[in-house]
Amino acid sequence: KQWYQRRVAITAGDPILRYSMTLSRISSALQFFCDNVYLFSKLGLVKVDQGGLVSLSSKLWLYADFMNIIRVTYEIRHEINEQFDRQESNLKHSNHSLYSTCRCVLSRRPDLFVDLVKNMSDIWLPIHSSGVTTLSPGTVGFCGTVSSVLGAATIWQKSRKL
Repeated sequence: KQWYQRRVAITAGDPILRYSMTLSRISSALQFFCDNVYLFSKLGLVKVDQGGLVSLSSKLWLYADFMNIIRVTYEIRHEINEQFDRQESNLKHSNHSLYSTCRCVLSRRPDLFVDLVKNMSDIWLPIHSSGVTTLSPGTVGFCGTVSSVLGAATIWQKSRKL
């Protein structure tokens, strides 16, 4: 399945989706590599600058999160445009507000909503880790919990997987 997901990222028809998915996956892979090198340095197996490695890992994590948010917001925008087009063709529904259109899109595509909330809560963790902002331990725990629960929800319910 992971091979299929990588292939979908590279062969996606829309260039914004293709680049954001591919760059996100590359960044995540590099971040995972940095985390493993950091672990090996903590175990004394390799000698590296741990501070620089943590900083690089945080930047890669943040970049991957930004790419995921770009992808989700692009897909939401695309769905909203399609919904507006449908409403224009049906004159009796042409007076819908943006709020009702967004609500309709997100109720039809809950996977977009779940992924957006997960990424928006996840993005604060590397920002805090890199020292750009300071968050309380409770806020960091809350953001991590929300991200983890929503990530697990995509495993439990495949319909929530984007």
